[in-house]
Amino acid sequence: MALIGVMIAFCAAMVGGERNELTRTMIEQTQANSDASSASIKFRIIMLDLEQLRGAATVSRVESPSPVLRRFIRLYSDYAQERKLTKNWADSYDPLVQAHFEGAEGYEHAQLIAEIGIVFASLGVLLSSRPPWYLSLILATICVVQLGRTYIHTRTEVNEALEHVHHGEEAYKELRKAHSASNDDELTVEALDPGGKIRASFSEGAQHAAESAGAAETSEKH
Repeated sequence: MALIGVMIAFCAAMVGGERNELTRTMIEQTQANSDASSASIKFRIIMLDLEQLRGAATVSRVESPSPVLRRFIRLYSDYAQERKLTKNWADSYDPLVQAHFEGAEGYEHAQLIAEIGIVFASLGVLLSSRPPWYLSLILATICVVQLGRTYIHTRTEVNEALEHVHHGEEAYKELRKAHSASNDDELTVEALDPGGKIRASFSEGAQHAAESAGAAETSEKH
């Protein structure tokens, strides 16, 4: 009976652990879905800009595309790849969520079997009867088998799913790192604002506003 009680406590601990892992995995999947939604929005925005360019009369031919068209096509390629990678990353969490869910259910079933076993063991002791006692031994054995089967299956599925999740996350991070290292955005702004005159005017305006606010605060104190 003491051993069955230990198995019940062990099953309860495993159920709690799987549920915690399930919650954590779903939170991480929410973040991945958020990145996927952001990538999809950026992709749709660039597609709208491309549609406007296609409808404009000044669109260059494919043989001699304008710098603007080249830039939009480059953004389209980048955002299309980003959308694909983030979707794969978010979808890779589904098997992991399923594995933790099935693991929690498996441990719950083992706990239920152990609880029924301890009831029959108690009846065997109270009634001094062998059949309930033997039945409790059988149930305890079934509980151990259920625990082992659930553990092996869950660990196998979780490890395989985690490998896919890490692969999808690393692919997305590598793409983001490549985008961050690229200076295409700076080149685009430089082409529209040669020498940075417009940007300098913004900085001067912000500096004047800060100085005015500081002077007003000083006068209020006096």
